[in-house]
Order: sequence, then structure tokens, then C-alpha cells
Amino acid sequence: MKQIKQRTGAQILAPLCVLLLLGNLGWFIKDRPAPPQISSRRHLPLLAANILGDPQNDILINFVPLRKQLQSKFDALTVQKSFYFEYLPDGTSIRIGADQELVAASLIKVPLVMNLYKAAELGRIHLDQTVSVTSDELDDAYGDLYKKGAGFTLTLRQAAQYALEQSDNTATHVIFDHTKDMLTYDEQSLARLDIDQNEQNGQAVINARSYASVLKGLYFSSYLEKSDSQELLSYLAKSTATNRIPQNLPPKLTVAHKIGVFNAAWSESDCGIVYIPKRPYLLCVMVGLPEDQANSFIADVSKEVYDFVSQQ
Repeated sequence: MKQIKQRTGAQILAPLCVLLLLGNLGWFIKDRPAPPQISSRRHLPLLAANILGDPQNDILINFVPLRKQLQSKFDALTVQKSFYFEYLPDGTSIRIGADQELVAASLIKVPLVMNLYKAAELGRIHLDQTVSVTSDELDDAYGDLYKKGAGFTLTLRQAAQYALEQSDNTATHVIFDHTKDMLTYDEQSLARLDIDQNEQNGQAVINARSYASVLKGLYFSSYLEKSDSQELLSYLAKSTATNRIPQNLPPKLTVAHKIGVFNAAWSESDCGIVYIPKRPYLLCVMVGLPEDQANSFIADVSKEVYDFVSQQ
């Protein structure tokens, strides 16, 4: 009888121990501090919110008034023009002169740098490798890198920064010479983003809508890895050319953009992403006006679009 009582006591004690253990484990899990969350938005602030799992942006519905305003403004121009606007949260767009192609000029530097970064992602080149500027690469048409002279050394990453922030021609030649034939046609940015590559009189030409795909390729990180897309957009956001799209916008507003200047045939452009909080949009303006007139016209168009989007 005593053995039965001892066995019964053990049978009761064992479940109690299990319950106490589970209770302590539950308390530990409940009171244990949650692991710190890494904010993708903090590290990749220039990429699309939806690819980072961020809260939805504001959805604007009626862009008809803006479309009419802009159509009237561009109809007054008797020169070549191409315009594209896209409200990035929902894809609403406005197109004017969609079939008119103008000389791309320095706009082409963005897809060239994208090709460099793709080659690096594929392991065919290293962005931080040091290269020397050759005499053939020196170009005083745009940028100051040529002043360093032949033999100056820099990394390919630094060359990319020069090319996008300062639109430097010498840096562009350096990148081109080190990436030439490194990617197949199907691997290149323009081909992967399905952008027509046309020429007129030996110059690359493009329309605003097609070029928008280059910027969207970075914004949605659809060609390069997220960190590389962010890096290139950060260079574009530091562009030293501030007298077109950013000219009349709030000074602290982030604008990642690239200008194109081709005085020989009056092809002036500025294309970029304007980061109004929760209301980012893409804007690309190309006009066949003299440079000073183009600066003023593009700045006016940019302000008109900004006012409409920000005040809805």
C-alpha cells in the first residue's frame, strides 16, 4: 500500500513540474525583449516603398487638370519636345510628344553606369579596383576631372560618382573603356529594360517615356540589386545641376535626376524622381530650346507639377 502511495505521488508531481516549466518558459518568452528591427526604408530610402514592404503611399485619383495645364504649356512650343510624368504610387501617367525623339546627350550616362554595376554584380569587374585615366579619356566638355591629367588614379566606383553627380565626361570615358564588350547585348541595361536604342546623325536619341524606364529600373530595383540601385540614385540625388527640375522646389526636397545638354542641335533635358513624402513621382522633360530658355521652361514645368501633386 505504501508503494502505491509513493507511485501515486510521483505521478502527481511530474505533471506539476511540467506545468511549472511551461509557465516559466511562457514568462521568459513574453518578457524577452524583441530583436531590433532593421529598417529597409532607413537604409534604402530612394527605392520604391512596395518592394520594401513599407506602408502604402498616397493614391491620387484625378490628374486630368494637370494634364490639361501641361498640354497647353507644351502646345505653345513650336520646337521638338517630349514629356513624361508618372505618379509612382499608382502608375498614372501623362505623355506629351511621345513619338518625338531628341538627342539623349548626358542622359545616356545613367544606363552606362548601370552596365558597370551589373558587370560588377556578375563578378566580371570590381567597383573598387583602381584605374588610371589615359590621355585619350581626358575631356574638357563637361566636368573637371580632366584637370587631374593623364595618369590620375581613381576607383571605378569613384568614376561612377563623378559621372552621375557632375555629369563628368572624362569619368564617362573611363567607365566606357573598362566595360566595353563586358556585357552581352541582352545583359545591358537598355536591352533588359526594353528601351529602344536609336541614332540620328551619329547621336543617340530617345523620347521621355522611354528614358523614364531607366529611372524606374533603379527605383524598382528591377535591373540591379537593391543596394546598387540605392547607391546610383544617391549619386543622382547629389547632382550639381540644380537649375532645372530642382530649381523652384523646396531646397530640402530630394530629387534624383540627370540632365542632358546638347547645344549643337538644341536638345536640352532633365529627367528625375521627385521624392515628395508618400507621393513620389517621375518627371522627364526634353525640349529643343537654347540652353537658357530650356532651363527656365523645365524649371517652370517642374514647379507646376510639384504644386499640383503636393497640394492634392
